[in-house]
Amino acid sequence: MEFGIACAFGSGSTGSLYDAIQTGARAAEELGFASWWALGDREVLTSSAHDPTLGLHCVARATRTIRLGLAGDLPSVRAAAVRAKQLASLDWFSDGRVELGIDVDEPPQGLLEDDGPADSVDSLGTAMDRLAAMEALWTRCRGEVRSDTVTFAGAIALPKTVGERRLPVHLRGTKALRRVLERRGHIDGWLAWRVNEGELRNGLGELADVLGADAAQVRKTWFVDAGETGASREGAAAAGVDELVAVFEHVPGADELRKVIA
Repeated sequence: MEFGIACAFGSGSTGSLYDAIQTGARAAEELGFASWWALGDREVLTSSAHDPTLGLHCVARATRTIRLGLAGDLPSVRAAAVRAKQLASLDWFSDGRVELGIDVDEPPQGLLEDDGPADSVDSLGTAMDRLAAMEALWTRCRGEVRSDTVTFAGAIALPKTVGERRLPVHLRGTKALRRVLERRGHIDGWLAWRVNEGELRNGLGELADVLGADAAQVRKTWFVDAGETGASREGAAAAGVDELVAVFEHVPGADELRKVIA
């Protein structure tokens, strides 16, 4: 089982946030952490944290091997062409280390109502349309998509992702698992976001029910509060979790990271 970090890009001290990210990122890689995740859109919207994608650019500059993840993008409220360029740029600067966690639940009302889909619109369908559009822009010389909410043909988008590949996509939660599979055919990973061990096992059971033997091919990542990492290790290993991620509300320092990995 591997270990990762997720954090809000806010400083836990009065010093430079950029320096804190650089120092923490180098320490994480030296200590053997497998991944560094930014918090999802849902969490960042209700905090004073800085932009998660730009924060990961800072992590990318300080590291060479650690995987870089978005823990909960809301594709239904993002313009596909703009987001495709942002993520491809991050992938290019990190030499192909970016992974995308998607949140396909209803976006939070009151915060995104001007940008998000109207009440009568299927937000999951919109999210999947926009994900398909991003993947077309990354993988085709002239992208073409025709769907209910996104339509274009002959689109040339640069930069591409490294190797013009689809980014690994992790589904956050299981509520929409069947519909996502119907639309996309597969998922690369599943994110259990700050749930307890019982909820984790229920989610793993749903994966097995829906996917059958194919569930073994899905990467399973469990996010827990940093202070609960030690107590969660045994349960994570017993449940067959591939990666246990410690969630911080600020950029962690080297001492905090050592406590997690010890």
